[in-house]
Amino acid sequence: MSVILFLLALVVAYSVGMTLVLYICWYYDRNNFPEQAKVPDEPPMRVWAALLAVLKEAGSLLLLFLLYPLRLIHDASPVRTRHHAETPVILVHGYGGNSANFLLMQWRLKWRGWSNVYSVSYTPPHINARKLSQQVVDHVERILNATGAEKAHLVCHSMGGPLTRYALKNLGLAGKVDKVVTLGSPHYGSRIAALFPPVGAAAQLRHNSPFIRELANGETCPGGARYFSLFSNMDNFILPSSSAVLHGAEENVHIPYLGHASLLYSNRVLDQVERCLLKPEQTSE
Repeated sequence: MSVILFLLALVVAYSVGMTLVLYICWYYDRNNFPEQAKVPDEPPMRVWAALLAVLKEAGSLLLLFLLYPLRLIHDASPVRTRHHAETPVILVHGYGGNSANFLLMQWRLKWRGWSNVYSVSYTPPHINARKLSQQVVDHVERILNATGAEKAHLVCHSMGGPLTRYALKNLGLAGKVDKVVTLGSPHYGSRIAALFPPVGAAAQLRHNSPFIRELANGETCPGGARYFSLFSNMDNFILPSSSAVLHGAEENVHIPYLGHASLLYSNRVLDQVERCLLKPEQTSE
């Protein structure tokens, strides 16, 4: 029992410490690159709301760590379909994460009536992002075959957004995805990635890296899908904050006072995700 409590205390301390360190970086970035830190529809910063956001992020990061081992159960579950040919919603996690990151959102979407909701894992994060993108393609095609649907909706957290865009642009996923909803995705890279070892996907996700510039070259929203980017001015992993604003997207939606992990568990985010998934295509008269 004492060992379990000790390990839990370590996880709590790590969650709080990591949150504080990343918000120090966030504060430094906002003060030294104010123009890049600006995001659309950002209200004046309120101190107490910002402090509450920091506390929520520490709690969300702790929850993310505690749920992490559930991947062992989740990934072992066979792909099942409740409603044949209904468009599946596929949840794609971020750097270093796994399918368990989306467990709460998956359950809540199913509770709201979405039958075919799947959360997938790709590994390991230190390999080339192009290879990780191929894993995303493989998951989508497998789920489309299982459900009998023609297209899928993809909801992507963090690195899942750039990987999906690359897959739609270069790996044959074009025409198989209806909507792409990204949550705090570093579409133009993040300076935080420089804190990770400079190998594989971490190096490729650095701000304005060659991989990021390749994605920004030409069509930024490829593959015939409709793109929606949800982001927050207090995302402590995406620096500068404007990197999460996707040029060419159908909508860029600012949801203030949410940290990077908090995006996965927020009711406000869930409401916006569902609104984007249900939004009909606008027809020109």
